[in-house]
This record gives sequence, structure tokens and C-alpha cells, in this order.
Amino acid sequence: MNNKANITSFKKGHAQSNTGKTHFKKGYTPWNKGKKLPRGEKANNWKGGISRAYKTGYYSIEYKEWRKKVFERDNYTCQKCFDKSKKYITPHHIKSFAKYPKLRYEVSNGITLCEDCHCAVDKYRANFKK
Repeated sequence: MNNKANITSFKKGHAQSNTGKTHFKKGYTPWNKGKKLPRGEKANNWKGGISRAYKTGYYSIEYKEWRKKVFERDNYTCQKCFDKSKKYITPHHIKSFAKYPKLRYEVSNGITLCEDCHCAVDKYRANFKK
């Protein structure tokens, strides 16, 4: 029996070879080969050294405390399907974390949801579930 028949291929008769390298046409040179691109303040998309608030907010001590309080209040149970056996639960902001900065760490603005229910409620997250 031929072992090559079991290899997944893009086109019939062509074995998939994933070497981890990007392949270019022979003689083609990428536009940025050997160039040093500007970084930091010299970059064209520099915004003064600020990062988006949600990046720093999700890693803060306040967020971790808020998360724990929401879980404890909801008894570590999804509040939509009430299934306690789910492996992964997440705290969901009822009013957006980004749009309502004053409500970010209000326990009343949080709800515990399982991964499936969170994807159903959160339209942004639902795109990645598929």
C-alpha cells in the first residue's frame, strides 16, 4: 500500500509540504528585505506611547478582584443556562468595558456566563467561535 495516498494535499497529486518558511517566486525580493523599519516615536502610527485602555484594564488588580466578586456572587454558575458542570466560565460586562469606563469594576455590571452562552451574547466573540 502506498503511504503517500494518506497525505493531505491541496491539489490531487501534490503533497502538502509545510516547512514553516514563506515561499517566494524565484528571483523575487520582498520589499522590506534588509530595511530597518522605524520603531517607537519614528513610526508613522505612533500615538504617544499610549496603549488601548482595555489592554491594561484586563490585567489590573481591580479587574481580577471584580472578576472574583462576580463569580462568587453568581456561585460560579452560568446565569443564562444555569449549568454548573461547564468547564470554562467567564465574567461578562453587561455594559461594554470600553464604552463605559466608570462601570468597569462595578459588580452589578457583571454576569457569569459559560463559553457557549458568552458567544451567544457577545457578538464580537461569536465570530471567533466558528
